[in-house]
Amino acid sequence: MSKRNSATAIAVLVALAVLVVPASIAGAAPTGDLAAQAKALEAQLAENGTKIAALGEKLNAAQLTLDDAQAKVADADARTAVAKVETARLEVLVRDRAAAIYRGGGASGSIDLFDLSNVAETNAREKYGEVATRRDNSLLDDLDAARADLAVQRRTADTSRQVAQTEKDALSAAKAEADAAAAAQQALLDQVQGQLAELVRQDQARREAAAASAAPARTTTKWNGPVPDPSGGAGAAVAFARAQVGKPYEYAASGPDTYDCSGLTMRAWQAGGLSLPHYSGAQAAKFPKVPLDQLQPGDLITTSSWGAHIGIWAGGGYIHATHTGDVIRYVAGSGSVRDAVRPG
Repeated sequence: MSKRNSATAIAVLVALAVLVVPASIAGAAPTGDLAAQAKALEAQLAENGTKIAALGEKLNAAQLTLDDAQAKVADADARTAVAKVETARLEVLVRDRAAAIYRGGGASGSIDLFDLSNVAETNAREKYGEVATRRDNSLLDDLDAARADLAVQRRTADTSRQVAQTEKDALSAAKAEADAAAAAQQALLDQVQGQLAELVRQDQARREAAAASAAPARTTTKWNGPVPDPSGGAGAAVAFARAQVGKPYEYAASGPDTYDCSGLTMRAWQAGGLSLPHYSGAQAAKFPKVPLDQLQPGDLITTSSWGAHIGIWAGGGYIHATHTGDVIRYVAGSGSVRDAVRPG
């Protein structure tokens, strides 16, 4: 992704994530249809929570890119160090050969009576030129070229690392801004007085009670959909996900007490015997797509886009970590599923 495209994507995400206070609630007393106002405020909080969770997945992707760039810098540094050591070793060897030949270059006997230092030096150089092999010179040339190439690679890797760090910092700032906006709106909800606040609490309680009765992990008698083979990888992945239902969502978390969406699927399929990266887009890219009418337990699904959200099909429905302020839930049916891939 280019710097310009990256900046544009971040700006769009910030615009989506920043919350706007409804004028009817912020600028007026809680009158009129209080129930409708309460539902509108809650719906906006839930919608923006989903957008912030998607921003979190973008941040997971940026961290993977940064880790890869840092690894390339470290690799270039390591290979450069090896090349330097080998060059130094050969240079010492060549110098030692030259010195040995030079020391043996002066002839013994009566010729020593003559002052032929210039001739002896010339003779020594000629002897060294005959003894020094092309292989020595070739190795030194190759090592010099390798060091120059490694220096270019190192600069390229360092530039990539700086770009990745800049993008991650921008995403972190955007998420912090969105989180602050969400906190401000939550504070507004907490400050709403009288019957409106009471209606909000009552509506939340009703929805949570309904979710508790529907979630399969909260009952010991029923599971909506076929139970996969517990001995298989998909069965182990689904069983793990089922056991997490009801635990809180937390950005960048991968258990054991809290999860984000890709952290949950990563750990679920780790229990099923597969290693996945902690980013929804990277997880989906590893596996083939499957038609939505052929979903099987263990399949990875998205309800929006792979770069924004991911869950695991459990048979008859899916399990996913939703967004900040919510919990891991089971959702019956496939009506909201947009795409699916099959690990294996």
